[in-house]
Amino acid sequence: MSIEITQVGKKFGDFTALENINLTIPDGEITALLGPSGSGKTTLLRIIAGLETPDTGTISLFGEDSTWKQTKDRKVGFVFQHYALFKHMSVFENVAFGLRIRPRRLRPDKAEIRRKVFSLLSLVQLESMANRLPGELSGGQKQRVALARALAIEPKVLLLDEPFGALDAKVRQELRRWLRFLHDEIHITSVFVTHDQEEALEVSDNIVILNKGKIEQIGAPEDVYDHPANPFVYGFLGNVNLFHARLDKGVLNLNHAEGGAEVSFFVRPQDVVISLSNENGKGVEAKITGHRILGSRVRVNLKTIAGEKEIEADIDKKQWALIEKENRETIYILFFGAKIYSKDETWSDYAI
Repeated sequence: MSIEITQVGKKFGDFTALENINLTIPDGEITALLGPSGSGKTTLLRIIAGLETPDTGTISLFGEDSTWKQTKDRKVGFVFQHYALFKHMSVFENVAFGLRIRPRRLRPDKAEIRRKVFSLLSLVQLESMANRLPGELSGGQKQRVALARALAIEPKVLLLDEPFGALDAKVRQELRRWLRFLHDEIHITSVFVTHDQEEALEVSDNIVILNKGKIEQIGAPEDVYDHPANPFVYGFLGNVNLFHARLDKGVLNLNHAEGGAEVSFFVRPQDVVISLSNENGKGVEAKITGHRILGSRVRVNLKTIAGEKEIEADIDKKQWALIEKENRETIYILFFGAKIYSKDETWSDYAI
């Protein structure tokens, strides 16, 4: 394994940033550290890089204890959110910088530096920009230069701190796809920090979900999305409808009824089905309170007649056109793929 993190803890004054973190990061894969602000993800990344030291625990890189090694001795490449490019240097010189400052005995000659830099610029598709200054580049191009510079020193581990956070939505999407493609070409062990759930699900091989300095769940994107370990993970990964309800003999009551066990009821908008009829008698009466067109999908806002629970449904435009045409005051909603989390901290599936 590439990185072994054992019992790592870190405090800043009275604030606990990390508490007893145990984590193995596989060789040659992309691992996302995902969580809300203040969850400890950037602190953990900086400890791996050697930019912060842990109060407790150890960091092992490729089987070697690196807890107290300086950053320059860890063979890690670091890409910052805001690029950190040298404004007065050309793209070529920015990428070459790490090679030029090596000790003389390890420093490549000019011809080798030139070959290596242009090889990297070709990899990030910026050969034609070699002589430009950073101020002449777009945000996406600057981030690719920063990535090429990090790769120039031939790191064993690539660390990225919110690499696309400063970019607009369209550029972020393009760079996410490009980073995934690049990683599949070079297979370098990579760890990136993000608070963007979609980004983590799209780019990574593994996701580590942190909250308040602790790991909530580790797994492949589809595993953590489809099989969340707890309510925090379920609620954090994508949009979700959450209700506090009662479950009595297999019957779920969303109203404020007595009897049965108290449970938390989770259902994603795409798992809410809107029906104009209640043929099987299991539909929940509701009224439509609003809608938004989201490209090819429609986000429908609903409120149950009994209990006035607010619910969001995500349906396609064709279905919305039929519902809108009928102009019904009351419709029915059914839940598929919903989950119930009980007080004994167990999940169960539910569909009506």
